[in-house]
Amino acid sequence: MATGLPVEGTCQVWWTPVALPDEPTLHALLVAGERRRHAEFGDPHGRAAYLTARAVTRLVLAGMLGTPASELDFAAVCRQCGGPHGKPVLRSPSAPVTFSVSHSGRWCVVAFTVRTEIGVDVERIALRGGTLPLRALAPTERTVVTGPGVRDRTTAFVRYWTRKEALLKATGDGLSIDPATITVTGPDQPAALLRWDGTPTPTDPPHLTDLAAPTGYAAALAGLGRPLVVSYHDGGALLRKGI
Repeated sequence: MATGLPVEGTCQVWWTPVALPDEPTLHALLVAGERRRHAEFGDPHGRAAYLTARAVTRLVLAGMLGTPASELDFAAVCRQCGGPHGKPVLRSPSAPVTFSVSHSGRWCVVAFTVRTEIGVDVERIALRGGTLPLRALAPTERTVVTGPGVRDRTTAFVRYWTRKEALLKATGDGLSIDPATITVTGPDQPAALLRWDGTPTPTDPPHLTDLAAPTGYAAALAGLGRPLVVSYHDGGALLRKGI
């Protein structure tokens, strides 16, 4: 039975613990191309995260639209080159729903809304590779992270990064735009875009919000054109029902 799409101006955020890498019931939801992509992951965690994200996306949309999860058809077209590796969209059945997916560590998050381009990002608050990649920050952001007033530089950096990544997902640009050309508010301030010096610039005004995330993680949501009211949902319960 269809539950209907989110009300305009709202966004459903589904948090899901990453499932087993080869859970057969979830694997059965995938179509041939997704199964090939799933098999290409050399590490079990990458396989598990991909399977979880695809399964949750299919099950939530199936509930919204009253369509079997395995019959949903997706497309992805790169904004820069037109290749099949861009932001995913629902191709069939036709519906004004948009969504964005992210995963890190033990968690996957998928956001859904209508008639608004969105981007979501989650990151585990942990140092990768021994040093923080400060080149991803704008000069003023770099000053904040390296300044004496910040007790936890890793947390501050991840807060900046999730906001930027969410914005670049919403616009569809991804890392074709240097994150250092985007300036957002400080890690202890409400999320907002301050400057966008990259090219191209968004055609609709971006809105940012930090999401409530599991302990040890940071997450952000970006929407273009309007602020969104967020509701939180249990994707783990949805998968358990599906399994």
